Amino acid sequence: MQIIEFIVLVIIPFLIVWLLGSLILWIAGRVVAGPENAKFTDALWISLLGAILNEILGWVIDTFVAPLLPPGLIGQILAIAIPLLVVFILYIWLIMHFFDTGILGAIAVGLLYVIFMIIIAFILVFVIVLLLIWLFGP
Repeated sequence: MQIIEFIVLVIIPFLIVWLLGSLILWIAGRVVAGPENAKFTDALWISLLGAILNEILGWVIDTFVAPLLPPGLIGQILAIAIPLLVVFILYIWLIMHFFDTGILGAIAVGLLYVIFMIIIAFILVFVIVLLLIWLFGP
């Protein structure tokens, strides 16, 4: 039973998020870098490598960097800002490498990706709220 729970609770959601994120990244890449540079397999690699490196980076920062930060608000801000900055640079580098674009193109792909994901999130929330209202009444 544990294997089925792991598949349902971890593997399937990971695959759905990975494929959906890759699709959105691919569309953003095609808009900015063009269809000749932005392949769907490249978007899959960017998403997968980015997620893996993000997890490794999170572990490294939690284990080695966070204990060295000053206590209090400044330490908390640094604990959030350092990983965000490093992950941002990492994703920009991955986009530049796989989509064969410059730094400005990679930043544009990243921004377009974020905008697309925000729009999709708003649409999903709207549909879920409508569904809940329809199911349970006002």
